[in-house]
Amino acid sequence: MNVDLGRCDICREKRAVYRSREAKVCEGCYARLVREWNGRAGVR
Repeated sequence: MNVDLGRCDICREKRAVYRSREAKVCEGCYARLVREWNGRAGVR
């Protein structure tokens, strides 16, 4: 199934590929968020 989620709520440039209750996110922004979360948790 292929569903169009629209544009990323963070950068507003690329196509969103992930959706949560809070936002729709593109792959690039999602990767950046994961790196930030991991950095705060001490994960390298």
